Amino acid sequence: MKYKALFLDFYGTLVHEDGAAIAEITKIISASTPANNTPKEIGTHWWNEFRRLFENSYGSNFKTQRELEHISIHKMLEHFQCKEIDLNIDKALFTHWMKPPIFKDTLPFLAQNILPVCIVSNIDTSDILTAIEFHSLNFKNVVTSEDAKSYKPRSEIFEMALGKMNLLPHEVLHVGDSLTADIVGAHNCGIHSFWLNRKSRQVPHNCVATYRGNSLLDILKHCT
Repeated sequence: MKYKALFLDFYGTLVHEDGAAIAEITKIISASTPANNTPKEIGTHWWNEFRRLFENSYGSNFKTQRELEHISIHKMLEHFQCKEIDLNIDKALFTHWMKPPIFKDTLPFLAQNILPVCIVSNIDTSDILTAIEFHSLNFKNVVTSEDAKSYKPRSEIFEMALGKMNLLPHEVLHVGDSLTADIVGAHNCGIHSFWLNRKSRQVPHNCVATYRGNSLLDILKHCT
């Protein structure tokens, strides 16, 4: 057998990302800004603020995804001078993380896959365990950013997953939808990767994915 295990990203790979929840939040904020900033402008600012916090969150400076989102959204509300707005506006985001819609190819893929699976996710442990239970899923191991005190594409989370599975980098295939977090992160650790390109985005010339496809079912032919 070519690989002994699969590493799977979770949000954006097995279940839907939080884009719909974020869109609703930015619409509410847009309606509350004195300058009438558009939802797109607000979303871009929010993402840039979150990414700055995210990239500096590791080791002794680590903060959970919930903490980072809470800090970033409050900084955004301050930046856009939103004074009369519910400070718990991010609740919809957290609800999504615990009960995300599942992709239609996820269950057929998991039913046909014969390799042990370790989930490797940039999310808080309690949220993903709740989501896994919500969908009645079962995996060999789950490794989160909270466990590793780092986020993909940093190496710590991949190294922890390898340790839990007692495997070497060349013995696993990592599957994810993010070129930066999943594909580059795995590549930098010597792990083969499958880029799940659900939206048929243009493949960049410097893509380091070992394989790519539009469906989880496309992975199966590379596993044996």
